[in-house]
Amino acid sequence: MEIGEVSPPARRRRRGVLIGLVVALVAAAAAVPGLIVLTGDDGPAAAAPSPSPPVSTSPTASALVSPKPGAPADVRFAWARAKITETLAAQSAALRAGDLAAFVAPASDRKVRAELERRFRSLRAMRVTGFELALDSGPFNEKQVKGVSEWGASVAVRHCFAVPRCATESVLVNTVWRDSPGGYRLTKVGTVADDDRGPHPWEVDTLTAAVGERAIVATTKAYAARARAFLPAAERAAKIADKFVLGDRPDRYIIYLAGPKEWKRWFGGVSADWAVGFALPVTENRSDIVLRVEEIDGGFAERVMKHEMGHVATLAGRDYRDINGENWWLTEGIAEYIEWEGRRRDAYDRQAAVRRLVSQATYYGELEKSVPRDDDPDWKVEAYYGVGFYATRCIADHYGEAKLLEFADMVLRGGRPSGAESGPILGIEWDALQKRCLRYTKDAVL
Repeated sequence: MEIGEVSPPARRRRRGVLIGLVVALVAAAAAVPGLIVLTGDDGPAAAAPSPSPPVSTSPTASALVSPKPGAPADVRFAWARAKITETLAAQSAALRAGDLAAFVAPASDRKVRAELERRFRSLRAMRVTGFELALDSGPFNEKQVKGVSEWGASVAVRHCFAVPRCATESVLVNTVWRDSPGGYRLTKVGTVADDDRGPHPWEVDTLTAAVGERAIVATTKAYAARARAFLPAAERAAKIADKFVLGDRPDRYIIYLAGPKEWKRWFGGVSADWAVGFALPVTENRSDIVLRVEEIDGGFAERVMKHEMGHVATLAGRDYRDINGENWWLTEGIAEYIEWEGRRRDAYDRQAAVRRLVSQATYYGELEKSVPRDDDPDWKVEAYYGVGFYATRCIADHYGEAKLLEFADMVLRGGRPSGAESGPILGIEWDALQKRCLRYTKDAVL
């Protein structure tokens, strides 16, 4: 859920943010959101599985007998379901206990073992809690391989991070299992599918992590020192973002530091060369952040994290869609407001770009039309971010921060039009509010 920003004048790069459960790029160079095409490790096709024989119960494997050759389909299905369920339960317990050998035991070969080991090490590094692997659907699509049954299955990976007693989030991965004398073995384990915003970093890279009270900064071994260095800034940024949470407070803000390869792979990657960071919904209730580690450092890193955490704080847990960009000003404006929290209005670093825009006779302060287009020059993109900032600060200064958050909650999370909520919440009609905030903006920059 979320959007982008321009870096300080010395480094003209913008942040991009992904918005919506139908993931659309609504970033600094896009007026109309375009769909991000995500890529992931191809798992077995589960979109149209062959029908599974109906069963009314799920007996444990110990209550069943291994099917004889020629056994009916429902017998083979019940056996496969029980054995896979039993194996997943053992793996869940193994990861929670830190038992790598037991976790990778179901792997059928070195490749699958490596896939499982990578997940084990990464999730443990990020202090995964509430971990459970569970059969979500299947088994399905049975076929015979060298005389034994092989099945596909969709597996739910339930997890959260750092908090011992937590409401777990769930992602789905496709797997393939084969019967063997030693039990059911994994022959393939996929990643979170592209249309579910996969793959997650912990699926495709071995991660290390720095874990704080409110943030987790995870990355590959090459950038481990950067993760540790970024954590204090992430903790400070999180404390600011926490003040503006509109839904449930995140257990932790998850920040991934991506190198060049990871940037193009994690969560499907971002092809835009200008982007230095993004946030996106990765489960029904959680949004994560990815930063382009080679493009940010020092104080700028903290600013980027405040901005992106601002999106997480205000948008996570909602099916937010802004197809025509009419809420772009508020989505970005409130993230800018959070980033600039506690700093003087006259120190805002986009003043020059905003001054150039509002000085034009063709600009009338219509907020829902203040959206960057693909062909806009950098200064104009920067100006639209600034317009959003000044408009949200205008609302906070005139009506109070609590009213700003109530308005943002109804518009961004409740899906209500700005024009329908300005009167009931702020006590001023929408057209009059836009004119007031245009005067406020001009007073700030002219």
